[in-house]
Amino acid sequence: MISADLSAAVSEALAAAGIPPERCGSARTDGLTDAERQLYRWVLQHFVEQGRASGEDLRVQACKLGLDPATTADVLAREDLVHLDDDEGEVVVAYPFSGRPTSHRVILTRGHEVWAMCAIDALGMAAMLATAIEVRSSDPASGEPITVRVDADGTAEWWPADAVVLAGRLSNGPSYAGCCRVLNFFASHANAERYLAGRDEVRGRPITIADAVAVGGAVFGKALGG
Repeated sequence: MISADLSAAVSEALAAAGIPPERCGSARTDGLTDAERQLYRWVLQHFVEQGRASGEDLRVQACKLGLDPATTADVLAREDLVHLDDDEGEVVVAYPFSGRPTSHRVILTRGHEVWAMCAIDALGMAAMLATAIEVRSSDPASGEPITVRVDADGTAEWWPADAVVLAGRLSNGPSYAGCCRVLNFFASHANAERYLAGRDEVRGRPITIADAVAVGGAVFGKALGG
């Protein structure tokens, strides 16, 4: 249960990142049909169990569900849930997962590793999968390594102790372009503030790791229908 104070902090962080309420929890898939929703959740489970689903895997699974692959890919992109590479048709984005290496590596309970689109996405995997995770990232300004361990109940510990997450965005539009490049870990509040001061195009503010875990849980906690 999120406290009233933390709920307010989460709402403010979501607003700073430009993430509206309809992008949180089970509401993320309200714009999909039942079959499209099944396909999206299949993609997420594939990342968890086997790694990135290939474009061909996605097309085959879409057909199994009675969906037209091209039309469905357009719908998933329109809803900003899954994006394919323009050249190869491969899955490159399936929030919270990235089909390409990023600065945010997540080690799942069984030792399987995945890449997250941003710090919030990485932290949200614990709530989405109801399992403990370890996130390994780095400060984009100093290069200092940052590690966060999150239990299924949202309890977290992190190193260094002063680490924060920058909640903000560059522009409107799909998350991978608008906010994912901004939602990073920083080794300290001062590092995050210096980063902001040097980038007029970025709007946002640092938040605590605990609040960032709560934000991740709010966004992805029911992404698999839980």
